[in-house]
Amino acid sequence: MPLSCIDVAILVGGLGTRLRGVVDDVPKPLAPVLGRPFLFFLLDMLSLRGARSVTLCSGYMAGFVKKKTGAEWLGMPLRHSVENEPMGTAGALALARDHLKSERVLVLNGDTWLEPDYKAFADTAKNSDFCIAGASVPDASRYGMLEYEASGRLVSFSEKNQSRIPGTINAGMYLITQNLLASLPVEPLSLERQVLPGLTFEGRVKVFTMGSPFLDIGIPDDYARAGEFFAGLGIAPHSMFPDSPPMEQAQPKLGTCAVIFDEDGHVLLEQRSDCGWWCLPAGRLDAGETLIQGAIREAREETGLDIEITGFLGMFSDPRRRTVCYPDNGDLRQLVDAAVTARPTGGQLKASPESLDLRWFPPCELPLSTVPPVVEILRLALSRKSSPVLR
Repeated sequence: MPLSCIDVAILVGGLGTRLRGVVDDVPKPLAPVLGRPFLFFLLDMLSLRGARSVTLCSGYMAGFVKKKTGAEWLGMPLRHSVENEPMGTAGALALARDHLKSERVLVLNGDTWLEPDYKAFADTAKNSDFCIAGASVPDASRYGMLEYEASGRLVSFSEKNQSRIPGTINAGMYLITQNLLASLPVEPLSLERQVLPGLTFEGRVKVFTMGSPFLDIGIPDDYARAGEFFAGLGIAPHSMFPDSPPMEQAQPKLGTCAVIFDEDGHVLLEQRSDCGWWCLPAGRLDAGETLIQGAIREAREETGLDIEITGFLGMFSDPRRRTVCYPDNGDLRQLVDAAVTARPTGGQLKASPESLDLRWFPPCELPLSTVPPVVEILRLALSRKSSPVLR
């Protein structure tokens, strides 16, 4: 998975003054989009991409941020670094560095969305202490533009101006080295205004340009289009996967699911007909079946493939994101799944009436609309850990 060796820091400590009057009762990263906090979309994406951990660098309403997000997210460790006074973006990172141990750290703003090609981003970042993800926008007047050489070395930042012209802007996502992180003092300091200019002058900053969709909800006009933006990505919230389900009302449903790998290491997913999201071949355990027999039967019924079980991943039962509401009848179920790995041994790939499509996905290209209950299972299967878990 593209972020499996990367610790991530999300800057969520700002006051969000430009959204006052539109969003007043929560920190800006928790501003609701289609009824769901903006930050939740970021955490879902980072977990799906295998991030080793995420640290939320918070200040304003930090206790509320921690209460809403907790200590893990779909199997991804979630840590909290709280500033007692405004520390600026660089000071916040310095305060959080005990949580950020990967060779390079991914930093992003909690009020922006982008998803670059992380492998290409990391390749561009080589031999630089600081690499900026640059987004191409049709109107760069609000941001100012990045000026850089063909090699990617950043030359300068242009100031904001009134002319509405296209350009490459700082998208608020960075890859930084441990050396740079260690050099930041634990004091109020701005990464963009006080650290980057000096690094740019020394030739230590590179720019990675990307074609990923970009959204910054920092002003009311852009915040207003966030719902349409996420709907366009195919990840508008679905009632089948509530963020805060009435867990005590759900009936447990014991089932099995199989992570089926082909010879290239691709994973087989099916697109559910009831919600349009992607999931693993899975289903309820029938009476008289063993877990292995159930996994083999479900795979054959839903994919047309015969499979051989190759490993046991564990039992997954956490009701927070495994409580689902079925669209056809409104039944609330807590999914309790025994998950296995498998390989195909025969049969012909064919979608069942329960599916819209079947497709093999490389681990770095899992669809954003992957159902939450299987993300944790996929993270474990793709990490190649040998010990099964009980969750």
